[in-house]
Amino acid sequence: MSDSKNKAQALIKEGSEALYDKKYSVSIEKLGEACQLLDQLNGDLAPENGDAYFMYGKALLQYAIEQNTVLGQSAQASATAVEEQQKEVIETEVKSSNPLIQMESIPEFRDENDVGEEEGEEEEEEGNEEEGETEDDFETAWNILDAARIIFEKSDDKETQLKLADVHLCLADVSLEIEKFDDSLGDYEKAIEIKEKYLEEDNRELAEAYYRHALALEFSSEKYDDALPALQKAISVLKKRSNKLKQAEDADSNEEITKEIKELEELVSDMDLKVEELTTKQATEKEAANMLKQMLGYQTNENNNTKQSLNTVAINDLSNFVKRKSKEDAKDSGSEQQKKPKLE
Repeated sequence: MSDSKNKAQALIKEGSEALYDKKYSVSIEKLGEACQLLDQLNGDLAPENGDAYFMYGKALLQYAIEQNTVLGQSAQASATAVEEQQKEVIETEVKSSNPLIQMESIPEFRDENDVGEEEGEEEEEEGNEEEGETEDDFETAWNILDAARIIFEKSDDKETQLKLADVHLCLADVSLEIEKFDDSLGDYEKAIEIKEKYLEEDNRELAEAYYRHALALEFSSEKYDDALPALQKAISVLKKRSNKLKQAEDADSNEEITKEIKELEELVSDMDLKVEELTTKQATEKEAANMLKQMLGYQTNENNNTKQSLNTVAINDLSNFVKRKSKEDAKDSGSEQQKKPKLE
């Protein structure tokens, strides 16, 4: 075994351990170097490189999610700080309005609004830079995971196909994190298709795939109504798993089985609440949409009726301007014509 191959395997081990310990920066460094060595040894996109690329992609994804979370917390902290600063300014103005209070310190001649605006601009620029970096992290994760997808698609065996399903789940998660909900659906559906083919109907991995798919569907603009059935599929899988465990011979005496049954029941309870919430939400939105349609339809009918009445009035008004001849007028005009001599 060559030194490069030994080094690559050592890097993969170190990177996977760091990923497990949630030390994503260390994991990215180790697995990235391992992938470079494997490309040199086996060639680009070789089947032997698939696991390393998949692990590398997961580390990049988790790092991007972590940074995105930190960015969100920073934004929330900044907003809170601004609110506190505004409260302090108001309190200061209230206190200084009392003429009996003397200033004990040198006043700040700089406009507080100017200071706040400059600080706000600096924070906005920093926020935009951090947001751009986070998007780059997700894009990098997507590219590496897509490379893993290409590698795993070359093999048809069950083990590799299940790895391919997990890659599709991660690709869908990238789209979900950057709020491209419709784009995530294809990868979730592909992952579910593979897992349904190879896994038992009570496998918890299948339930997880259904649930993540339901989350994407909930915010989708194309298949919003499919979110509830997907969520109910996830619940069905968990219930089947729980019933299977309860039927085991040592279900009562086995601590691991008892623990898993309790965990499954809690998950089902949480998902039932999610179903209730989603059902109410969809019903409310549909009711609002129907009310809006009825309102628009009513306005359209009113407009049509108004136009029709205006047209009728216009026609009637025009008929009033037409002077009709009486029968006597018609006879007089006829006799006058007869009295006129004919010109030869």
